[in-house]
Amino acid sequence: MCCAVALDDVEIEVDVPTLGPVAGVAASPRRWQGRVASLERLADDVMRIRIPLPSGERVAFKAGQYINVLLPDGQRRAFSFANAPQDDTLIELHVRRIPGGRFTTQVFTTMKVDDPIEFEGPLGRFTLRESERPILFVAGATGFAPIKSIVEDAFERGIQRPMELYWGVREAKDLYALDLAARWQAEHANFRFVPVVSHAAPDDPWGGRRGLVHEAMLVDHPDLSGYEVYACGSVKMVEAAVPEFIAQGLGEQFCFSDAFTAPHAASR
Repeated sequence: MCCAVALDDVEIEVDVPTLGPVAGVAASPRRWQGRVASLERLADDVMRIRIPLPSGERVAFKAGQYINVLLPDGQRRAFSFANAPQDDTLIELHVRRIPGGRFTTQVFTTMKVDDPIEFEGPLGRFTLRESERPILFVAGATGFAPIKSIVEDAFERGIQRPMELYWGVREAKDLYALDLAARWQAEHANFRFVPVVSHAAPDDPWGGRRGLVHEAMLVDHPDLSGYEVYACGSVKMVEAAVPEFIAQGLGEQFCFSDAFTAPHAASR
């Protein structure tokens, strides 16, 4: 639905009893109890949290899915798995600090190792489809997290489809996993990495691509008719990018997106 452009008002009616067994949608996701194993600042405003589960427990998730962190009053904050499903002894999250954000501020100020953390999941359908088409990933900021999970899972499963990752950030210092993505490119012949910086100052020494990340991808791929595209980032990024992808030949059925919800961004 993120890739469909409505031409008029629409009404959507979902038959949940029918949808559930077909699509594997659980009525209520399982709740889990974990503890913070480590906190590592990856950038000025990005924290990596690693969360182990009690001994012997594993979350059976698919690359690209997410969890809801549960706050004491029942509110939820969604964060994608950043680790591949094969590496399931710990859950890895990339948390970006949102000014005034309730949970993200806690992560950067008061959270400490061994703190309890409750969450539910796995959730979501932003997962790699089975096909032979080459893949284009477009990630904005911490939209890199679910893409990291998908890419590492693809490597583990020996998927040889051509993959290209366009990762867009405001400044070069925000490319918090630049070395990792460069290593993927060096080690896997079917993988290409293109970092893009949108707000570099004119005198910034950054020598790579500049501008909006989806526009960089479109310049390199003027005809998207043979591709699958996976886009993850802010609602603004996804809403701007998807119509342009379709205008350049991408079939709507081959466009998959996971947008950060703007209405609640300030409360994260």
